[in-house]
Amino acid sequence: MTEQNPLQKFPMEPEDIDRLVAEFYKRIRAHPMLGPIFARAIAPEDGPQWRAHEAKIAAFWRNAIGMDASYDGNPMQIHRANRDIHPGMFSTWLDLFHTTAADVLSPEKAAAISALADRIGQSLRYGVTMRDQERGAPPVLR
Repeated sequence: MTEQNPLQKFPMEPEDIDRLVAEFYKRIRAHPMLGPIFARAIAPEDGPQWRAHEAKIAAFWRNAIGMDASYDGNPMQIHRANRDIHPGMFSTWLDLFHTTAADVLSPEKAAAISALADRIGQSLRYGVTMRDQERGAPPVLR
């Protein structure tokens, strides 16, 4: 067990995050809707590109909970730029994340990271929803 950063939001070990991310992306690759989207964005087959993506996402989660600051990226920009991603997909993504967290983490850790994932997912969903809006312009009502 590593010493927890005093700024860390909740108890979690780096190994917990690595295990969660690896299992989550294994399930993503097998998912009938999400799998093809990720295959186009990352790589069509499991391999080195997926390991690199998983390492980057594990760094994202360690950063998000305040464990360390090794992540360097802009998830909002990436999700907004990918036209394969639609707002309704975030519910499916979150359901799969919650199930995976519950399967590989203790109940307390799964609940904590799932709550954080919900907040992040809401933000990304909003960003994808608003990607075609002009800054400062009123929303287009349809």
